[in-house]
Amino acid sequence: MRSLSLALLLLLASTAAAQSPQDVAAYDALLLTPPGALPPIATPTMTGQVQNGAQLALRYGYVSSNNGAPGYNNIGVTGVLPMGIGATLSLTGGVSAPTSCSGCSNGLMLGLGGDTRLTEMAMGTGRDGSRLTFSLNGELGYGHQSHSNEVSGAVGVPIALVSGGASTDMHFVPYVTPGFGFGRTEVDNPLGGTSSESGTRLMIGAGIHLFNPSSNVAFGLGVQHVAISGGQTQVGLSLILGGH
Repeated sequence: MRSLSLALLLLLASTAAAQSPQDVAAYDALLLTPPGALPPIATPTMTGQVQNGAQLALRYGYVSSNNGAPGYNNIGVTGVLPMGIGATLSLTGGVSAPTSCSGCSNGLMLGLGGDTRLTEMAMGTGRDGSRLTFSLNGELGYGHQSHSNEVSGAVGVPIALVSGGASTDMHFVPYVTPGFGFGRTEVDNPLGGTSSESGTRLMIGAGIHLFNPSSNVAFGLGVQHVAISGGQTQVGLSLILGGH
């Protein structure tokens, strides 16, 4: 827990530092591609469930406008495929719609990700005791706007608290994901050619996942923050179907 607290303090401290053009490029690329544009979802890897089939996640993320930069309504669909016990592969497609930009058009988003369970710790006694799960995830993202292209990548360590209880009970799974992201933004110049910048940023995601092991419907509330001075936090909702 001390290591986690130190990591969070370092992340918060980095938001206060002056940003370079590389920092801004990474921030923009991450927020215009699935790793930062859409709310995180708790996969069966994180919840400790056995996934018996594909899941379909409908995801909505909102980023507010900031200092003249447009805000975004982001909508995506993610297919989560089981890759054995304790691992998944995810494919995402979606659009990013500017909310306060005259003449701006919707952008395309694509993502490819996966995760694997590292370990878990029992938080109580008995078969119905809660447990803490630790996983490793990663995602590559691509975004295309009217005058720019974005490429991103992110890795994180999701830490989830899975409540115990019977298989017919509603389970609440809070989680946090410290992470690290890379982003590259390429902008078309009005006089021809392109200019590009790339950089790295710390990230942190968090959320609450609600599910019933006997149901094929689950819900999620999530946030994703890319650390930069004055940066906005993306907030969103998810509806997850299938998997059991």
